[in-house]
Amino acid sequence: MENTSKFSNSDKIIMRLALEEAKIALNKGDYPVGAVLVIDREVVAKKRNRLHNDKDWVSHAELLLITENSKLIREKIKSGSKVELFTTLEPCLMCLGASVSNRISRIVFSCPDPHGGSTHLNPKQLTDWYARKWPKIEGGLLHKESYGLMIQFMKSKNTETWNRILKLFEAMYK
Repeated sequence: MENTSKFSNSDKIIMRLALEEAKIALNKGDYPVGAVLVIDREVVAKKRNRLHNDKDWVSHAELLLITENSKLIREKIKSGSKVELFTTLEPCLMCLGASVSNRISRIVFSCPDPHGGSTHLNPKQLTDWYARKWPKIEGGLLHKESYGLMIQFMKSKNTETWNRILKLFEAMYK
């Protein structure tokens, strides 16, 4: 599945930073997703999911990064900067929407999400506003590491819901 040739060494280094954040989230008992915001190839900020720890279902790593850095993103976009989001899990609809609204130019994700991923959407089927702002999206970078964290988390929960989602992830890799 992974075609690392399309990714630069810098991309790999940045994704490893996101994976470090995901590991911290896992160690704190949270859904293991990490994200890194990059502007003009410079790391600006890192976040990890806090939805279980904060008891707030919108505390996704990507959304936290974008929200906390929205003024900087807007300023940099206006000056022609390239803003990229690296995340260990394929963005959900909420995080993809925030990325589009904030004009993120590129999203790189590690593990596809068969449960909540939304990058398969076709922007041409949406309004022109979305199509004009749609980021370049690339997936699969270091996916085995992210997949392993996701599986570890889901197995530790051992509930009907998590076991159902676990089966989706396992089927994806068969």
